[in-house]
Amino acid sequence: MSENDRVTQAYVLGQKYAYATASLLVGIAAFVNLLGLERAFLAMAFAWLALKAAPEPRLVDRRRWGQVGLILGVVMCVLVPTALVLFFDRLREVLAALEKLQ
Repeated sequence: MSENDRVTQAYVLGQKYAYATASLLVGIAAFVNLLGLERAFLAMAFAWLALKAAPEPRLVDRRRWGQVGLILGVVMCVLVPTALVLFFDRLREVLAALEKLQ
């Protein structure tokens, strides 16, 4: 393997480490604001970029971070719509109470 190939692989691996870290952090941040679906989608996108096999080399060290970020993003995408459907009547009551405060 040439020196140029090693530098390219190190660069790609560094990008994948960054994507895995960003996926994990954005996945956690999605739970701060319960309607933060945009962050959940962003976490899933970063996880996909970190975990995909091409270009080489594959992510090994922080692979679990990318997987956890992906799982948190998926859970958020399922949890928010489910909560909105289940508690729609209570949400309507809260919005009506907030309108009365104005």
